[in-house]
Amino acid sequence: MKWFVLFLPMLLLAPRLAQAAPAAPSVLVQTVPATLRDLDERLTVYGKVEPDPERLRAVTTLSSGEVRKLYVGLGQRVTPGQPLLELATAPQARMAWTQAQGRVASARIQLQQTQNLFGEQLATRADLASARQALGSAEAALAALHAQGAQHATQVLRASAAAVVTQLDVAPGALVQPGQPLLLLGAQGHVWVRFGVEPEDAARVAPGMPVTLTPVFGGAPLDARVAQVHAVINPTTHLLDAVVRLDGARAAAQIPGAWMRGVIRLRATRALAVPRSAVLDDARGHYVFVIERGHARRVAVNAGLEQGGWIAVQGALVPGAQVVSAGNYELHDGMAVRIAAAPAR
Repeated sequence: MKWFVLFLPMLLLAPRLAQAAPAAPSVLVQTVPATLRDLDERLTVYGKVEPDPERLRAVTTLSSGEVRKLYVGLGQRVTPGQPLLELATAPQARMAWTQAQGRVASARIQLQQTQNLFGEQLATRADLASARQALGSAEAALAALHAQGAQHATQVLRASAAAVVTQLDVAPGALVQPGQPLLLLGAQGHVWVRFGVEPEDAARVAPGMPVTLTPVFGGAPLDARVAQVHAVINPTTHLLDAVVRLDGARAAAQIPGAWMRGVIRLRATRALAVPRSAVLDDARGHYVFVIERGHARRVAVNAGLEQGGWIAVQGALVPGAQVVSAGNYELHDGMAVRIAAAPAR
């Protein structure tokens, strides 16, 4: 009886003590199922728009002279037939033209006289052939000077097609020689985007790979393909050049010299992926937390490709596994969790 009296108060207090005992700690988390996704391995590169070097045209002159006037400036767009510059023919060329005209006139008179003498049997066939040859040579020399424009005191050089002035090598008053480049015209509607690729990445880039181009300072993205991958280091950039060609209206909208960002899609892989926020790392490597029966379990993973906020992982995970995407920084292995309701979309 005394035993019952002694323990009765303790029995009465037991429910209250149980209610007062602290609950096991838990963390409120959000989860996302691991899913199979198609991820692209991508390489980001930067480069500049430039005229297609295969379609550059040098404007030259066939005769020596002096630049009297420039009608265009560097970077200006020109239309077919538009004047580019005015060139005054050099005095020596003009004198050569006058002399050539005189030699032709003299050779014609000489031929006529020889023909008359031949008719009177006072000249031989050899004399007649020689006179004809002299006239032919004089006329050929005159025709060559005519092709050079030596007959004109001044010449106006014009654009033969729609183009952009990409290089200007002369100024008013400059003396020029036959064949000297005066300016370069880049064909409109044909440009290159020349990107720099790190040497260690060059083996992964190949012609035909899709690339998305975006102007660095704003503009709509363009989808294109890599046209060339050069095998020699560019001495200016110390990188390998990868070239993307643009033609037609897409090229005409680009400004030579503008910077472009390119994202090259190297390969596509189907892999098990989780949100980037789900992957943590410490001295032991990358890991995620998976929820099993209300508790967090740490699972070691190898992180791979990352795209659009998702990252490929390899480890003891299966599709559909509930991976903690928020609140995981507060967890440790085996900790109890409370799963928050999915946010409304």
